[in-house]
Amino acid sequence: MLPESKIDSSEYTDLNRVIGWFITLRWIAFLGVVVTLLIVNFLLNYVLPYSILYILTSVLFLINSFFTYYYAVVKQKNLLRKEMSVFFHVQVCTDYLLLFLLIYFTGFLENPFCYYFVFHIMLTSFIFPASVVFIYVTILVVVFIGVAFAEYLQLLPHFALKVARISPGLYEDLVIIRVVGLCSTIIISAYLITSIKNRIVERGKRVEVELNRYKSLDKIKSNFILQVTHELRGPLAALKGYHEMIMKGITGEIPEKTRDTLKKANQRTSNLLTMIDEMIDFAYMRSEEEVEYTKTELNIKEALDYNINQVGAFSRQKGIRFIPSCPRELKIWSNRDLLNIILNNLFTNSIKYSPPDTKVLINAIDNGKEVELTVKDEGYGIEPEELDKVFEEFYRTRKAREVEKDGTGLGLPIVKRAVESLGGKITVYSEINRGTSFHITLPKDK
Repeated sequence: MLPESKIDSSEYTDLNRVIGWFITLRWIAFLGVVVTLLIVNFLLNYVLPYSILYILTSVLFLINSFFTYYYAVVKQKNLLRKEMSVFFHVQVCTDYLLLFLLIYFTGFLENPFCYYFVFHIMLTSFIFPASVVFIYVTILVVVFIGVAFAEYLQLLPHFALKVARISPGLYEDLVIIRVVGLCSTIIISAYLITSIKNRIVERGKRVEVELNRYKSLDKIKSNFILQVTHELRGPLAALKGYHEMIMKGITGEIPEKTRDTLKKANQRTSNLLTMIDEMIDFAYMRSEEEVEYTKTELNIKEALDYNINQVGAFSRQKGIRFIPSCPRELKIWSNRDLLNIILNNLFTNSIKYSPPDTKVLINAIDNGKEVELTVKDEGYGIEPEELDKVFEEFYRTRKAREVEKDGTGLGLPIVKRAVESLGGKITVYSEINRGTSFHITLPKDK
């Protein structure tokens, strides 16, 4: 009993067409068997059990008539997926059995048409997964070996492939049948392989169409997120500004208890703004991922100083010092927005996930055709088993969730996407409680 198998196909309608294709091939095979038997019987005078062979041919006709009626009339060429799986198994088992009996009664291993089993294996491979195919192949091999030994031990009769007359033309008769068998094998193989190839190409085109459709929908989704987050950012930034104004006493003196509450509200607003900024960057890069970004000549030291200043208030609050090391004349052809996204995210992360009163070392060097940039903190570090996942979208390490409950897990994926958009590479090294180091290489020229 064969296990129930999942049919390897991405298109339901294509499977129904394949069933019709199988039935058509079986009608062609039926006509081929009839013509071959007539030629062998009346022209070549081979001695064979023709009554049995004609019965088997009639059985093939009746079975395929039933298959045709069931497929075209009963099911209207539209079988359910579970029905298709069963129907394919029934057809394959029927074909294997009838072909084996036809081969056995016409010389068995002497018969050059025994290689026709290759076609059935090819067709089976096109429909079923490898495990099911090898079950069929194993059964077929076992049966072939078993019958061959049974004939050798004379437990089963051998129906020799021989002509009625013994004459000097015997060799020529055998050559004819072998040439026909070889040529038909080659022709049918070419037909089946090209047919399967054409179906694969057609399926590949459909997959490409669906992929393009998916990309279009994904871009629409990213643009929608971009618009929504932009609309949300304005009011939140204004709210944060009001919090800071009140805490500075611009609206008058406030009680200490109210100040503490405002500090917490301001911190939550800041966290929410950071999340929105990450979502804006992520959506922007997703919507423009196939666009070649405009590059201009940028001074690396100026970019470092600018982004260090951007996170200055946050770093001073935790007592974290940034120590940059970069030649003043080092320049690079890059996109300003993407470079700022990279630096701002790495600097912000180094502050978030480092204990107070620590250092962040930034080193930029000219390496010929590339600029190498290293950002190394003295933070909590990343577990070895989590290092491979930190660039996955929405992934947050265990320590990151402990330090800050709020977060999108988009910061490092955004950095990686920005680096790759600029034609660079990024790697990360980390030790628990000893810090994390990000190494970035970016092409220096256009």
